[in-house]
Amino acid sequence: MNLVQKYGGKYLRNMEDLNRIADHVAEYRSRVDGLVLVMASMHEIAEQTLTRAETFGEEISRDKLDALFSASELQTAALMACALEKRGVGARVIEDIRGQSLDIVDRYRGKHEIMLDRIEHAFLAGEVAVIPGFQGFGDFGMEDRLGRYGSAATAVAIAGGLKCGCELYGNAEGVCVVDPKVSESRTVFPKISYEEAMELTALGETDLEAGAIELAKTLGVEVFVGPAFNENRIGGTFIVDRSVIVQEAAVSGISVSDDIVIYTIKDIATSGDAISELFEMLGDLSVNVDVISQQTYSENACAVSFSCSGGDIEAIDKAFAGNSRFCNLEVMKKEDICLVSLVGVGMTTHVGVAGKTFATLAENGIRHYNITTSEISISAAIDSDKKNEAVIALSEAFRL
Repeated sequence: MNLVQKYGGKYLRNMEDLNRIADHVAEYRSRVDGLVLVMASMHEIAEQTLTRAETFGEEISRDKLDALFSASELQTAALMACALEKRGVGARVIEDIRGQSLDIVDRYRGKHEIMLDRIEHAFLAGEVAVIPGFQGFGDFGMEDRLGRYGSAATAVAIAGGLKCGCELYGNAEGVCVVDPKVSESRTVFPKISYEEAMELTALGETDLEAGAIELAKTLGVEVFVGPAFNENRIGGTFIVDRSVIVQEAAVSGISVSDDIVIYTIKDIATSGDAISELFEMLGDLSVNVDVISQQTYSENACAVSFSCSGGDIEAIDKAFAGNSRFCNLEVMKKEDICLVSLVGVGMTTHVGVAGKTFATLAENGIRHYNITTSEISISAAIDSDKKNEAVIALSEAFRL
């Protein structure tokens, strides 16, 4: 049996943490045939890298930024290999796994090829393969302050090539049933489908990489996310194919996305050109639009609403003011909004989920603004000060 483990986040802050991981691996090594360690950048090294990089300002080109973080993760991997060898465990640092052994498609950059023979050579020599986390998977910028992330996607890709399990150890210690920002209960799913994990991750705010889960689904990799150093993998979440889950509840979990703003543009022409230009403009600004709705109130005019992150307000307002088509239209803006999302693959077979959701909000005097749905989720934009109340009421309504 082979296994891929990724370490980062709170488990890899400094050399003390790195040595603790090495102690654990030295004890665990005999239980698996081949072991791959994917190392995110140690926090200390990442911070030093960022501090030095920021002396040049934040507008650093993508290739330079990639090189900086690749170097910091390579340094972490080399230190881990040294720590393992000190404990009598053979280890081989594999800097680059890109090759022609496995074709992988990732939504950010298209095709990737992974070289598996270098890993297999390490296994044949009885060595642990230690690999830097950043291998070009994912799309992350200077705003990712604690490192490149992307390490989870690398680990999943390797596990897909080796056809083995993957364990992700970082800041996320499982997929929470209810968003931990608004619930004292940190109950995690013992098992959850790829689809539900992706939806909860995308609609909420978590350190779990949605791209890694998407890749796991594509490659059929069973992923464990939980506390490290636990021999029996208790207290975390297995992310698996939905066919493995025996009973699918209508609603499995609730996530919350804060700092949302809703824009409404009135008297916009229904011809299609204006609406097309609106969303092309937002795309040029790299605005990630959450919810879109259109209300037609005359033959030639309508109102278009969309929601997005509050961090985009300044750029959007500036773009509206400078656009001759929109600068004279009435643009309304609703701030201090959050998005509460109910997720569950059981929605595809259970009826009445939407009715129960909105009835619950109404019974508790919680107004909703925009609504969006997918096959397995329902999201409502509500006032931020009603967030906790809404989550409690919906949790009770769906017995979460």
